[in-house]
Amino acid sequence: MTDSLEADEKSDAIVVECELEAEPEKVWRALTVPELVSAWLDVPAAGDAAANGPTYRIVEALPFSRVRYAWNDAAANAPETFVTFDLEAQPGGGTWFRLTHSGEIGRRTAVAAANSNSPPVMARAA
Repeated sequence: MTDSLEADEKSDAIVVECELEAEPEKVWRALTVPELVSAWLDVPAAGDAAANGPTYRIVEALPFSRVRYAWNDAAANAPETFVTFDLEAQPGGGTWFRLTHSGEIGRRTAVAAANSNSPPVMARAA
């Protein structure tokens, strides 16, 4: 991810950080085993999508350190967002936990500068 794109993503992000008493391996399981995710986050297990509720799919997984979901809530009638869980083992045991919920990163559109003197780019109809 480019620095500017990552900075843009973070500017709209909701971030929650805390220390958990559980080891990273246990937190990892809670974030990657569908039945545990369902119980912990109160969402249907992957593949059991509810018609009008939140659903997720894992789009990135680095064992015991990062899990990233594409998150969709049909009831909210909003675009897909991303939830990233970063985990870091603590020296005395436990896990430093960081949750980042951010907007779409793949579908952002570039905005032309207000002082651009170039004509708009147009595609010819086929």
